[in-house]
Amino acid sequence: MQHIMLDLYGCKPALLLNEAFLRRVLDEYPDRIGMEKVSPVFLRDIKTSNPLDDGFSGFVIIATSHVSLHAWPPYGMVNLDIFSCEPFDEHAVIHYASLMFQTQDIEVHAVKRALRSPRPSNSVQPDQQLEECV
Repeated sequence: MQHIMLDLYGCKPALLLNEAFLRRVLDEYPDRIGMEKVSPVFLRDIKTSNPLDDGFSGFVIIATSHVSLHAWPPYGMVNLDIFSCEPFDEHAVIHYASLMFQTQDIEVHAVKRALRSPRPSNSVQPDQQLEECV
């Protein structure tokens, strides 16, 4: 299971305020990484008691987990989460984020999760999972 978390900085606030644009990003991500989208995009304009914390949060469910996004226009920052039980191309995830949000300032956090999961995966055979955990 693969979990990629991206923190993008220096994004244009106008992009992060554009609801249609953010919906498009969430809608296109599953195809970009070869995953099957199984829900419509859910995106919410969040208003808080501190206007600096206002922004958009959303997600789309894929057959093997989810893609989520949090956009912080006052800070020019986006947080993206892509989690899947099946492998995907980490570089494609980063490239698409960089292209869409027009920034090269990206922190990448990659985690292999559930190494002991009994669920078979296309990337690691059950015997290999067992060996990795020993």
